[in-house]
Amino acid sequence: MGAKDSKPQVLSYEEAVKRVNTVELKRLKDTFSKYATPSGLLQQSIFFSEILGDTVPNNLAELIYTAWCGTTKGITFKDLLSGLVLLTRGHQDEKCRFIFSLYAKDMNSVVTKDDVINYTTKYSDGWNLENISNLFDEAEAVNYSKFREWLITYPCATSLTEWLLSDPCPITLSNDLETPTFYQTLSGVTHLDEQEIIDLEKKYWQLKNLSSNGKFDIELFLSFASAPISSVIEDDNSKFSIARGLFSAFDENCDGHLDFKEIVCGISAACRGPLVERIKFCFKIFDFDRDGVFCRSEVTQLIESLKQLAVDQFPEDESDCDSLEVSDIIKNEMESVDLETFLMWAVNRSSLKHLLDMLHQLCHVVLGLRPASRIEEGKLIQNWLRREVKRGYRVGEFWYLVSSIWWKQWSDYVTNQDESIKSVPSSASLKNNSSDSGSDLNTVVRPRAIDNTCLVATSTIKATVLTGEGGRLRRDVEKGKDYEVVPEAIWKALSSWYGGSPALPRQAVQLTDADPIELELYPLLLRLLRHSTTANDNGPAWNGQSWNSIVGGYGAAALGGYGYFPSATQQTPRRYLAYVAAFSQLATVSQTYEYLCGRLRLKFDDVRLWLMKDDHCLVLLEDENATLASLSCRDNDQLLIEVRNKDLTWPEEMVSLSGQSGDKYRQALPSEKGATGLNNLGNTCFMNASLQCVSNTQALTQYFTSSMHLLELNRDNPLGMKGNIAKDYGDLIRDIWKGRSRTIAPLRLRWTIGKYAPRFNGYQQHDAQELLAFLLDGLHEDLNRVHDKPYVELSDSEGRPDIVVAQEAWENHLLRNRSIVVELFHGQLKSKVTCGVCQRESVRFDPFNYLSLPLPLESYVHVEVVVVRLDGSVPVKYGLRLPMDATYLLLKERLAALCQVSYDHLLLAEVSGAMIKSFPGVSNKVRPTSGFALFAYQVLNSSEVIHLLPTNGGHIGLVDGEEGAKDQSSPNNNKLADHSNNQAAKVFHIKEGGNTNTSSENGSSTVGQESLPPRSPADRPTTNGGTNEDRNGGDRSSLASTSSGSGGLGSPVSLTSNNSSAQELNGALGMGASFLVVYHRKMIRQDLYFVSPHKTRPSLFGLPLLVPLAWTTDGVSSHPGDESSKVLLLQTTSQDLYRCVWTLVSRLVSPSPPTDSGTLPNHAHDCDDSLGYEFPFTLKVVQANGIHCGLCPWTKFCKGCPLPPTPDPLPNGSETNSPAVEGVLNYCIAVDWEPTALHLRYQTSLEKVFDEDPSVAKAVHQQTEPVSLEQCLQAFTREEQLSGDEKYYCPKCATHQPATKKLQIWRLPPILIVHLKRFQFVNHRWIKSHKAVQFPHNNLDFTEFLAAIPSETLVRHRQKVASSTPPNGIVDSANDESNGDDMNPKLSTSSTSYSNGHPPNLSEVINGNESTRKRLESTSLMTHPVHDEDLIDFHQHRLLPGYNKLDITYSLYAAVCHSGIMGGGHYISYAKNPNGKWFYYNDSTCKESSANQIEGQTAYMLFFERDGIDMKAYLPKLREPSTSSAESANSDSTAGKGTPAVIGLEEEDGKKCCIM
Repeated sequence: MGAKDSKPQVLSYEEAVKRVNTVELKRLKDTFSKYATPSGLLQQSIFFSEILGDTVPNNLAELIYTAWCGTTKGITFKDLLSGLVLLTRGHQDEKCRFIFSLYAKDMNSVVTKDDVINYTTKYSDGWNLENISNLFDEAEAVNYSKFREWLITYPCATSLTEWLLSDPCPITLSNDLETPTFYQTLSGVTHLDEQEIIDLEKKYWQLKNLSSNGKFDIELFLSFASAPISSVIEDDNSKFSIARGLFSAFDENCDGHLDFKEIVCGISAACRGPLVERIKFCFKIFDFDRDGVFCRSEVTQLIESLKQLAVDQFPEDESDCDSLEVSDIIKNEMESVDLETFLMWAVNRSSLKHLLDMLHQLCHVVLGLRPASRIEEGKLIQNWLRREVKRGYRVGEFWYLVSSIWWKQWSDYVTNQDESIKSVPSSASLKNNSSDSGSDLNTVVRPRAIDNTCLVATSTIKATVLTGEGGRLRRDVEKGKDYEVVPEAIWKALSSWYGGSPALPRQAVQLTDADPIELELYPLLLRLLRHSTTANDNGPAWNGQSWNSIVGGYGAAALGGYGYFPSATQQTPRRYLAYVAAFSQLATVSQTYEYLCGRLRLKFDDVRLWLMKDDHCLVLLEDENATLASLSCRDNDQLLIEVRNKDLTWPEEMVSLSGQSGDKYRQALPSEKGATGLNNLGNTCFMNASLQCVSNTQALTQYFTSSMHLLELNRDNPLGMKGNIAKDYGDLIRDIWKGRSRTIAPLRLRWTIGKYAPRFNGYQQHDAQELLAFLLDGLHEDLNRVHDKPYVELSDSEGRPDIVVAQEAWENHLLRNRSIVVELFHGQLKSKVTCGVCQRESVRFDPFNYLSLPLPLESYVHVEVVVVRLDGSVPVKYGLRLPMDATYLLLKERLAALCQVSYDHLLLAEVSGAMIKSFPGVSNKVRPTSGFALFAYQVLNSSEVIHLLPTNGGHIGLVDGEEGAKDQSSPNNNKLADHSNNQAAKVFHIKEGGNTNTSSENGSSTVGQESLPPRSPADRPTTNGGTNEDRNGGDRSSLASTSSGSGGLGSPVSLTSNNSSAQELNGALGMGASFLVVYHRKMIRQDLYFVSPHKTRPSLFGLPLLVPLAWTTDGVSSHPGDESSKVLLLQTTSQDLYRCVWTLVSRLVSPSPPTDSGTLPNHAHDCDDSLGYEFPFTLKVVQANGIHCGLCPWTKFCKGCPLPPTPDPLPNGSETNSPAVEGVLNYCIAVDWEPTALHLRYQTSLEKVFDEDPSVAKAVHQQTEPVSLEQCLQAFTREEQLSGDEKYYCPKCATHQPATKKLQIWRLPPILIVHLKRFQFVNHRWIKSHKAVQFPHNNLDFTEFLAAIPSETLVRHRQKVASSTPPNGIVDSANDESNGDDMNPKLSTSSTSYSNGHPPNLSEVINGNESTRKRLESTSLMTHPVHDEDLIDFHQHRLLPGYNKLDITYSLYAAVCHSGIMGGGHYISYAKNPNGKWFYYNDSTCKESSANQIEGQTAYMLFFERDGIDMKAYLPKLREPSTSSAESANSDSTAGKGTPAVIGLEEEDGKKCCIM
């Protein structure tokens, strides 16, 4: 072994060629060419898979590959052929010399005993040391002669010699076994040949690909079948039509969609069968209930449909159909009409002939059946065309142009009756002419492919064409002279039969209501431009990549430099001609957008279209309803497709801002003031979205548009930005609200923000909430009216009343902070911390300008499980919603309650494709089902299975009414006898109490059966060897060892491990059931193959199954005197196995056709032999992969030993596959379907069809159910525990103690900003929650989330209002002269409180009596309760006349939304203008919208405004500034301070602020 690359092969190539015939040699060469590399070598991996297969051990395969002169680069065909012939047809001496060459250097050398033992151990998985010792009984080294004698004497010494010297050889070069293909089977039972079926399959998939849901359902069928049959558009799903009846006739298994077999069988019956069979198919169309007879309503529908068909499609025979009457078919005394009566009536009816002709046309023209002759083809096309021409054009339909030259040739071909030869046909002319008879081929020339190039003008534009118009027509072409027009269906049929190009579709349009419908022969041809940064090319051709891989990040380039202005050396994007496309003049801008985005795979929001009237004038197409004609588009106009850069900037905007472009950009003026977009300057959508929301805060915007900020700038504030933020923001707001521009670039504000907050520099995405917080804080500090902030010391509550502490904190806040921002956005929070040891309470009141509300994290996992029962019923899918840390045991318990099956009778399995990948352990945590599906199989313990085996010879799974299985002999019985003892039951040996764990470290178990169940401690044997187990075998649970080994519990049971124990499997699954895994398998025939095993390849499909097994004990010890051992008997026979499998799969097999000849549906179902035998499949013993035999060694290359359906016991597993496990069969079962049954009776569409339990929809709803804003507020105000590193330092305890903390709102601001915390740091990483949040748009009430005293105040007020008793002490806002600076509410000393600690619901307050007015149990209320006679307004908002200060509700006026992932998403915003209109802001895009468009799943920040707020009341009362003062205030901060201008600010407290 260890042969050299240069060692010659035993058999030369010349000799090998002589031993193969011509056919074999050609097949081998073709196969080699299929897999070979361009250098003519076959790679090693292909050698392993396509020649030796995966059964041969890898090390041995490598040895053979090297011995056949294979190298690292590959193996040549000559060396491969020499090796294959030696392997399959070599003589005994040649094979012996080959084996000797593996051990020796050459034939003249010798081999030593050590070499043989070492190499055999390395390269052979089975060998006999004694036989090898016999080779060297005389000497330690032997020559070839001695070695050959030994091989002939001991051919099975090693697995290699056993394989190579076996006679006959299990591998041959050819395989004469012909498995019928799917097409051959269908051809044998229909009136169609193989080629026709292949053509029909291509057409079937073309039509199916048009489906929106991927199914060939009634909706898809009607889309192309209704128009030819009926002139009326079918929009009533409940109303019968011929097209719907035709679909029902095709749908043989009534599953709501058509598979290919149903289409082929239906076409055969409707078109190619004898007349009687075709009439029977018509009978099925009108047999709605499929009971085989016509009732009176069905007859009535038949007559009405035939009359309507004649009116629509055959008006020349309409008079014949008028005479049709229901009484002609069904007499008054008759209740129904059977098929025979219908046949007698229909034979000579011309009206039914019309229906047959229509079905004939439909099957050929639409469904793709090739006509049987040229005469038939001509009639089909001419009749279809005549009908469509008479119907006329319909707006939106496409008709195709065909060259008159070709059309005349085709017309002569299909109508010429002359038998003389017109011309000598070329080979190309006769292509695809197999459908005509031989005489036709010799007399009539078939037209060549359709050639329409003569109709198309030569194009000089070198660009990719995006549309399928086929080219520009010549201006001088005329209908009838140069071209003919045909419907789309006819063009597709002719092009599929003849081929040809180019296709010239033209759409039927109606330019105006007064114009006729006509074909638009000359649609608009537009030149489409794109941007490119490459300087010296014609632009990159479209390569199908995503948009963001085509465009670059131009925003950074255009806005480079400190002042955001590009340098002269920076390159600007260049426009180039990328595509051309033709559009109808009536196409709208929206349709143009949609087509281009879909064609180029661009996002709709990332594309803008510019119409270029000339080289320097660009018009943005914004009106989505405008047509291209209304925009004055003409042929060869240029349309610029502008795509966002990676940094979300627009290339044209960047060029415009850079000042390097001389183009003029024309955009419509904004529809409303404030409806102005903001240019994206490089991932600045976070800033733009926030600015738009703040811009639509009316009070603040009025403040800035009135230039009042210039009079309040505080340039000396060390915490401010020297007034620059307020100045630049004010300039931007004034520009926005002038209403003179559709878009504005916030360049200066962007630069200023980056200057004072460098974290917002660069072109990365940032958090909009962080930007908003910085902006509001910057505006406040720049506009702070307090120039010299006093030092304020915070003091603890120390048991003082909350009202006092809150007022003190608020006044301290106002001592340092007074601005328009404070008045509008600042509120106050109450924070109470309670020591968990001494119960000391510490209360603080802090200001806030936004509320950050937490979103509930997903703490549940959604799981869908399919339950497969043993009765063969349709599996049922259940939905479960489990905790994140749930185990599979909990899943089984929840599932058992839903499906009414005991949880210990459910076995969970992870199924991927057609195989079971693993059985998850019951203690494992449930994981999301990604890449596999979770199934729960119903299993039984052995005693329950035994009860299903009656003593009278009953069988598992025996269906009522079925006859007993016949004892059939099989040619493989002798083979099976090698693995079975041919007794009535198979015997296994188990030692009581012994640990037979042979599990691997990963805890996975062999495929097959779960071990016997564990016993309770009472059933275990006693220490003296006694046992209390049931010797009668009735209690299977007492028959197994309970040892499960270490590591087995909770480990997933893999199906690929070969060394594990039954006990571990039992422990891992947590139950006791014995079963066999069953796979569906079919053989795929290969036309090109090297060796016989690969002519047919096994392929698994369908849903794997589990079949229970029955075990018992004979009560006899296997070792006399040893009571701890016993014998297990397997009672399940092969016949039982067949019956059980048939019970599970019978639902997938369509029923046999009826034997009554009068009710045969069609010829395609005349195949009774497919189920004429007992079972339509053969069960074979296979390994866990379902491919190789589970009994034979690999040297046999067996794909599974068949099990005959006899009472013989099941065989024992092969000892070569895996060690025998007591009580477990170490193999699986493959269901090999008979080809006819598989192709005709097996219903593939039912494989993965499951009934859906209501729990699925319920679980999905629960998982995707949005949370309300109220729930977020509840989470915000919920009491939290402080422990660990967050312990509270208690002054009383003088140490850190665990505590509780609770936040509540004390004072609400006029403008409340709610921030939804979608980005959270969990498990050391940031994640985004996509949970949808529901929030009200109006009448939002925060009473429930206020602190006790403010909340109680509002509740008491509402109770008073509900009882029509006006509360005392409430001043109406109309009479309130306060401007909000006096914020000292009166303190109440009344003593009233609630008893339940919470304010009552508003409905209880309004509808209840005085007894419902419960008092809050609160520390604050208990010590300082709220009194009805003195209610205080804690919020001090300035309201319009007529609004009560204690009626507090809020309305939404703006929102920021974030889509995508963290750091790579996109921000947009919605805002309501002062006129009440909502607008959608997406950077520079601004469109009118509605509040309903705000998605709860993307909402990030919500802006609420107090109802009734008086905007003007928040504007400071200022004296008009002088011109010089205003100019000084308007000067930039970099110009120096200059002479200060003192402007008087009128305030009630007499204070004055100066602006420098």
